[in-house]
Amino acid sequence: MISVVIPLYNKEKSIRATLESVRAQSYADWECIVVDDGSTDNSREVAEQFKILDFRFKILSKLNGGVCSARNRGIEEAKGEYIALLDGDDQWDKDYLTEQVKMIHDFPEAAMWGINFAELNKGKLIRKLETDLPDGYRGYVERYFQRPKRISDLFCSSSVVIRREAFDKVGMFDERIKYSEDSDMWFRIIANYPVAFYDKYMVWYLYDAENRAMNRTRLLKYWLPYYVEKYKDPLFKHNTAFYRWVMRWAGVRIKQIYFNDPSQHKDAKVAARKLDYSQLPIKYRFELLTPFCIGKLVYKMLK
Repeated sequence: MISVVIPLYNKEKSIRATLESVRAQSYADWECIVVDDGSTDNSREVAEQFKILDFRFKILSKLNGGVCSARNRGIEEAKGEYIALLDGDDQWDKDYLTEQVKMIHDFPEAAMWGINFAELNKGKLIRKLETDLPDGYRGYVERYFQRPKRISDLFCSSSVVIRREAFDKVGMFDERIKYSEDSDMWFRIIANYPVAFYDKYMVWYLYDAENRAMNRTRLLKYWLPYYVEKYKDPLFKHNTAFYRWVMRWAGVRIKQIYFNDPSQHKDAKVAARKLDYSQLPIKYRFELLTPFCIGKLVYKMLK
């Protein structure tokens, strides 16, 4: 069985199409756990209709705690060995789970399997992911954090199936984080397990969906770079390629906020102290560990 986990918060207009795409799957051995995270619209009522139509749907309710807490609750309730994640405003191709089951069989060493997702706005493709993999690639992804042309994560929160036991090792979704919380999970899994990817569009990520997190103001204290110290844990630090990459990834984003957003200067200063400067170019020390006026001068000169 594959357990599909869907966090739901104020998606009244889109959740029906999402659940229809699950119910239409050509692969039948699944359960779908919808976790209503304190919606204030009719999202739960729409989801409840599917529970009546199909016994494989299960609807849970909880107080609002964010998408991470909703996913964690769903994972805890899941009965399947494999967890498929899907957001309440995205949709699957009817053969998506069938293809994921083939991926599980063909690449059994992996702990996470991803299939490419199309980013749509008003029904039109707006971005093709720069994967640094051959077109149509299907297989294990080697040297994930050392691929120079990989612009985007290969995985998104509606296009992955994760082996349940992986959560026992790397932990659940970090409920402190509201932005890039999914990337944090991919990073932790990839740092410890093989992963596989299929470059075929079978997931539809809708930019114009209601209540998109990406459309909200991003505060550093709710964003992954603010919690970069978590990767100093030996569980992740042992993967030297990942550890070096993630410190640089976080450092770039912290610098951007530190020097360009006065309203978040204090939080950026706190985050800067959490970086491991042994993994960063020496310029970061001059920019972030000296008095602000000196650091900004260096930042502008080097920029």
